[in-house]
Amino acid sequence: MKYAFLKQLLLAIAIWFWAVILNTILGTIYLVAINFDTAGNLLECGIFYGAIFSFPIMITILIIIITYTANNKKGARLFNTVFITSIVLTVIASVLFWKLVYVRGIVMGLVLMCIAIVSGIISLMTFYKRLVQLGGDFRIA
Repeated sequence: MKYAFLKQLLLAIAIWFWAVILNTILGTIYLVAINFDTAGNLLECGIFYGAIFSFPIMITILIIIITYTANNKKGARLFNTVFITSIVLTVIASVLFWKLVYVRGIVMGLVLMCIAIVSGIISLMTFYKRLVQLGGDFRIA
């Protein structure tokens, strides 16, 4: 398939981009609602920290996509693997964020973790069709 790697890379970047944007918007809404800081400051920090902490997740998703498409794995299996892996890695990244940035309180940390997980799920579901179509069962020889 011509330009296969480019298509896979762009899909992984699109999933990552939308997850970061959704996480920033939802996190900002939550933190403004509890009077944590102003929206402007939160948007800047949200995009910066969201991109930094989720970048390894995007690389992992790209590696999974490349590996599964090269081995002609089924599209549904590709999606399931990316879905589960991204949730597990989001929890790990959220805990690291919690410890390194010093999130105040367990409730705030858990809410921000849930926001990150929901953002990732929504982003993956947005690109569900494109992701499943990369599977070997959808490609025509």
